[in-house]
Amino acid sequence: MILIQRTVQTVFRDLLESETINIEKLKQHVQKNSIVAELKPFYWKILLGIKSPYRTTRRYVDEANCDIYKCFHSTLTTCQIIKTDTSTSQQFLSMYLLDSHPTKLSIISTKEYEPFLSIANFTCAFLDNDNEQRLEVTAECWLMTCKIYDKFVQLTRHIALLRYHVSKIAQQEFCHEPKLLLHLNTQNIFVCIPDKWLKDGFQLITDDISLLNIWEKFLAGSEYIFVFLTIHILHHCRLKLLSLYTNKEILQYLNDLKIVDQADCEHIVIASIASWKKQGGSLLNFPAIHK
Repeated sequence: MILIQRTVQTVFRDLLESETINIEKLKQHVQKNSIVAELKPFYWKILLGIKSPYRTTRRYVDEANCDIYKCFHSTLTTCQIIKTDTSTSQQFLSMYLLDSHPTKLSIISTKEYEPFLSIANFTCAFLDNDNEQRLEVTAECWLMTCKIYDKFVQLTRHIALLRYHVSKIAQQEFCHEPKLLLHLNTQNIFVCIPDKWLKDGFQLITDDISLLNIWEKFLAGSEYIFVFLTIHILHHCRLKLLSLYTNKEILQYLNDLKIVDQADCEHIVIASIASWKKQGGSLLNFPAIHK
């Protein structure tokens, strides 16, 4: 086991030293193994297209990112949309809207963009960004937030596919728990899986390290990982779900759900990744629904 861990670390460190990082090979490595903690920020930026995979152009791209950030930030400061007491996440949101939805700047609905603010806070914590570090870090933090948010918005559009495949896989995963499976099917619990889970990147998993390990599989190209994450969340909550008998109660419970115990989060994520590798590791996108 120690030898395998060292080999994994060596692979990621060797890629770091190379003149060109092969994106497809990087994705394959990430799908098989977790990136070592200290290298996660760098490789996530590569996967998201924020840093150049080419050593020779990396400084140029970093400077361009800073220029874009300064331009948007300066514009919004001049317009007094960004003020001295504006939170970092709110600044990021205003800049995102200026870039992608400028007509919405004057009618920002905090509730509509709660997932963005949540992802911004998570990303800043991940990069240890307090908005007082060097500009490059803050600019990359903003870009990461925007790109991750857009990925989860896109994922949310596939909520019907997620629910379908969760229902399909659950018939196999829960075959030894007939009472639970019957209840899930009878109460149509699969239809109740909230789109909120997808919008904010399943932040009902409150342990940061566990969530990072799931997110990086997604950033490496696998949206299918969330099928197994949903399955194991439902299994973790099975006793509570078995006690609920109306669609309204179930939906409310799932919408409000937060898994706060670190050990529970770790168990759910480890089991999800293991199930994904065992049954669907070669599948990255949701297969089409076959009736």
